[in-house]
Amino acid sequence: METLLQYAINAALEAGKAIMEVYAQPFEVYTKDDDSPVTQADLRASNIIKEMLKPTGLPFVSEEDLPPDRSQFKRYWLVDPLDGTVEFVNRNGEFTVNIALIDDKQPVLGVIYAPVTDTIWYADGGHWTKDGGRKTEDKMFSDISTQSHVLSPTSSVPRPFTVLVSRSHRTPEVDAYINKVLRPAHPDLIIDTQGSSLKFARLAEGSADVYVCYSKTKEWDTAAADAILRAAGGKVLRISDGLPLEYSKKEYANPPFVAWAAGKK
Repeated sequence: METLLQYAINAALEAGKAIMEVYAQPFEVYTKDDDSPVTQADLRASNIIKEMLKPTGLPFVSEEDLPPDRSQFKRYWLVDPLDGTVEFVNRNGEFTVNIALIDDKQPVLGVIYAPVTDTIWYADGGHWTKDGGRKTEDKMFSDISTQSHVLSPTSSVPRPFTVLVSRSHRTPEVDAYINKVLRPAHPDLIIDTQGSSLKFARLAEGSADVYVCYSKTKEWDTAAADAILRAAGGKVLRISDGLPLEYSKKEYANPPFVAWAAGKK
């Protein structure tokens, strides 16, 4: 598994470099059939990741490169080359590269890379890591254990119960859930906004407690983050029945869900 993780990390870093090249100059924004935005950064990142993961021999599924049918894929890469395209277009820095490995319908490996802050989170099975602060070139590595440090998902600093919501896709249903389900138990809760899979990263780190999502998301939006949060002891549960999110469904769309930090649900 470690070798696959190395491939995923290096692919995410290279994709991030390409994204930042586009980010540094004027770029066109196009609209896809589902009315979501896409830029040259999305497409370049997807192509780079696909090429860099080819040596693994595993099928490749990306938001920008969907196969006609994935029903026969037991183990495959599930990629969002640029999660938070709206944030990218708005130039607020809150976008990420997401790479997940799906095995038997479960996300078992995940990488999230935030190019603007040069920070990477990754998980392999029951271990998760955050790494940042070095030049990207220095992070193209083959021995992960000597290049990273593991952070505790909990913090000793007291803070209010913190609810995360999407910066760009907050819906009335989210506020209704917060007021009906969360606020009675946590009357002094605070609500914070965040873009892309960075919300999951904050839950893994323990700087927030729960993320409520009723907006339209797809499996590639959550898979890598789900793997990391699981490794940190958290959960991503469907609102309808409290069961974990499913992957490798016939359709890619996720139902409304709530993501919990470790020990919060």
